[in-house]
Amino acid sequence: MRWTRTIVAACAAALLAVVPLGGVHAQGARTLLFAQSVPVTALDPAGASIYLVYPAGYEAAFLIYDGLVRFDGQMKIVPELARSWSVSADGRMWTFKLRTGVTFQDGTPLSARLVAADLQRQANPQTNQSNRPLWDPVSSVTAPDDQTVLITTKAAFGALLNTVAHGSALIASPQAITQWGAEYKLHPLGTGPYKVDRWDVGTELALVRNPAYWGPKPGFDRMVLSNVPDATTRVAMLQSGQAQVAEAIPPENVAELSRVPSVQMIVKPALRTFGMGMNLNHPPLDDPKVRLALNYAVNKDAIVRAIFHGQATALTSPIAPQTVGATAVGAYPFDPAKARSLLAEAGWTPGPQKIAMKNGRPLHLTLLTPDGAYPHDVEVTETVADYLRNVGVDATIEKVEPAVFWDHLLIPPGQLTWDLVLFGFNPSNGDGGYHLDSLFHSNPDRLHRPWVWNFTWYTNAQVDGWLTDGAHAVDPRVRAQFYGNVQRRVWSDAPYLWLYGEDVIVGASRSVKNVEVLPIIFTVLKFAQP
Repeated sequence: MRWTRTIVAACAAALLAVVPLGGVHAQGARTLLFAQSVPVTALDPAGASIYLVYPAGYEAAFLIYDGLVRFDGQMKIVPELARSWSVSADGRMWTFKLRTGVTFQDGTPLSARLVAADLQRQANPQTNQSNRPLWDPVSSVTAPDDQTVLITTKAAFGALLNTVAHGSALIASPQAITQWGAEYKLHPLGTGPYKVDRWDVGTELALVRNPAYWGPKPGFDRMVLSNVPDATTRVAMLQSGQAQVAEAIPPENVAELSRVPSVQMIVKPALRTFGMGMNLNHPPLDDPKVRLALNYAVNKDAIVRAIFHGQATALTSPIAPQTVGATAVGAYPFDPAKARSLLAEAGWTPGPQKIAMKNGRPLHLTLLTPDGAYPHDVEVTETVADYLRNVGVDATIEKVEPAVFWDHLLIPPGQLTWDLVLFGFNPSNGDGGYHLDSLFHSNPDRLHRPWVWNFTWYTNAQVDGWLTDGAHAVDPRVRAQFYGNVQRRVWSDAPYLWLYGEDVIVGASRSVKNVEVLPIIFTVLKFAQP
């Protein structure tokens, strides 16, 4: 059920009774209120439950847990629970040396044995079926002594550090996992600067400072992560001081908020890219000329200007230019005449009411979009549909709630009912290989759901080989060459109607320092200071 603005505003007013202006709790404790666009519903780093409401779960997890390493605000990999690391000459054995004096939030000392047990849980597909391109290369995680964790991969794996910096590699307490079993996702226990005080699942998560935290003293006594799905309300809370940080600020509000003296706007090009994935099982999208025609039919620059107010960038590659391994491979400029010409070459010529026809059949395509999962998702899809109609496509739109959106994608190919679907992928380990492998590596069979996110059912044996070779290359220059080949081939094959890469937009009170906004769209507040 959708909240109306009236209900959300009432909830915001209720929050203000608990968290007064300026983030100071009634008892004098320093409190930061973080207004999130989606709720926190699960906090086990392993498995799909934490990212079903993306990015809120990971943003909370980064406050509760630590990893061996982490990304800083510039996506540089820096030490966290590991004070140092090294890799063997063959690129298969990674040795991490742990810090001393670290304890879990229940007082249990951190040890290499506990770290290894948790990471082995992530690597095991029986206990963690998600993020498999990150973890399938790992063959074992062991603890040769109390301060050493050894990760061994099946073959050289150049992106291992990116895996270890990923949110799924945050270290959870194996003892708490054993205690709570399947319910551990509601009882998180880590080594991070904040721990759970109160959790109204799906509405509000209240955290308190961990006094035994091994790192810099947490800047706030309390962190309150509140689900505020209405963007207008998030903006109002930020302007009034009810919220000290608010994410998913609409692009159309950036100029307005930039003029508010008490507010700082943090805007960064994100690694998440968007396009309309094409169902390659459905004619006429099995024809490459039709797919190319659709790419020329849409004015991506106009979408960036009109819908995103310039806070996005038209794509020139399947992955964002800031992603490791990205190569600009071209563009599909807006050229409706060329789109109509390509359709004609494929046998689709103008018919009644300017709808393209072939063998007496109209060119009808169904466009699927979530309603509220992505910024301006419905508006983007409606605009794309208008452009397609302009070149002769009978385009209709099907809208679905975000909660059931994935059920329309992650199914066997014979069950797909749409022709194009709006989809955004965020390579949350910062690596282009993860992005490309997740979307374009051939699925192992056609009887089951796609292996990762290849729901277009794109298949190319040469691309598969380049992806494998790129994953095994340790030298970044060699990896970039293989991934450049992949980008050029996939771009020209056009299994997507390529659209844009977004900007991640976060607003914060100027009284709050050290708010880290990562290009992988996460807002990290573990080092925030008043």
